[in-house]
Amino acid sequence: MDSLRTVLEQQPLMALFLTIAIGYLAGELNLKGFSLGVGAVLFVALAMGWLAPAAAPPPILGTFGLALFLYAVGVQYGRQFFAGLTSASGLRANFMGLAGILFSGLVSIVIMKVMGLSLGHALGLFAGSNTSTPALQAALATLGNDEPAIGYSVAYPFGVAGPILCLYLAFAILKPKIDVATGSRMELLEVGLTQPEFFGKRVGELMTALPPQVQIVALRRGDYNRPASLNSVIAENDVLLAVGPTRAVLDQVQTILGQPAHGAITADRRDLDYLRVFASRPSVIGRTLSALVLPGDKRAIVAHVLRGDGDLQARPTWCSSTAIVSASSPTAPTSRKSAASSATRSKAPPSSATSRSGSVSRSAC
Repeated sequence: MDSLRTVLEQQPLMALFLTIAIGYLAGELNLKGFSLGVGAVLFVALAMGWLAPAAAPPPILGTFGLALFLYAVGVQYGRQFFAGLTSASGLRANFMGLAGILFSGLVSIVIMKVMGLSLGHALGLFAGSNTSTPALQAALATLGNDEPAIGYSVAYPFGVAGPILCLYLAFAILKPKIDVATGSRMELLEVGLTQPEFFGKRVGELMTALPPQVQIVALRRGDYNRPASLNSVIAENDVLLAVGPTRAVLDQVQTILGQPAHGAITADRRDLDYLRVFASRPSVIGRTLSALVLPGDKRAIVAHVLRGDGDLQARPTWCSSTAIVSASSPTAPTSRKSAASSATRSKAPPSSATSRSGSVSRSAC
């Protein structure tokens, strides 16, 4: 134990990375639904501080970590913060948060008076119970001593584990029923065609044997990926990219068609690439996909549109010209249906899916 302590204190950066790694792995542990998540890093760090007190990293590292944390939170939630200042629900949430902070401050003052604690210890208890490291930094800078850090270290573990434990007990005792929307996202499946009854068939004929929610949007033959049109003829060992609302539906597709081929299409983006985007600009809402002006070499095609109710609105490739783009708001849902679009960009030469000029063909399906 002494030799380990000596090594850790001589190599504080190694102690830091070791603490993060062990904390991350510990946070992944799930005991009947109870997990500390990233908060486990704190408890491993407490153990490290007990084992090797001199292994503390330089103060500048803590300040940089705090600045990085605050930056990440601000960038991620800045839009919701300002939107909350202008809506009734946001103002109500902000008021509840303010009330919680004021109440915890009042409790800290009562504990200081009753138990005879110093102001520094009370401020540390306040910051730790709210898991607010910026409040601790402010207390340290104002008082100029380490007393707030002592109170913080005592209260912070309870501030992290307490709410997690309370939520776990609430769910275990009350057993609330939470309705989870089914089919609210797109799942992908790459499957190699091995069933002889489909050899030589067209994609349109193949799709009649699949669940109605499933679309075939791309295929791979040999080392070449291409968009899948309804008239594309498929052959033995072709890899098909299927899109469906749930994994259970795609498991049915795999049983019907053949064997899984994970990464065969999605890992090779030389000839065919794709991305998922949210339709949010007012200029595209309410327009048909055929009216959208897509950038690049005009071979970009919208393969399918997924609305908030899980309905796949568009057929593969150019058959999507009748789909209507609807509004989406991934951060603040509204009464309008949301739409997540997968746009596929083909780098392949013109085929049945494109005209000789390379532009997307809009033939009827």
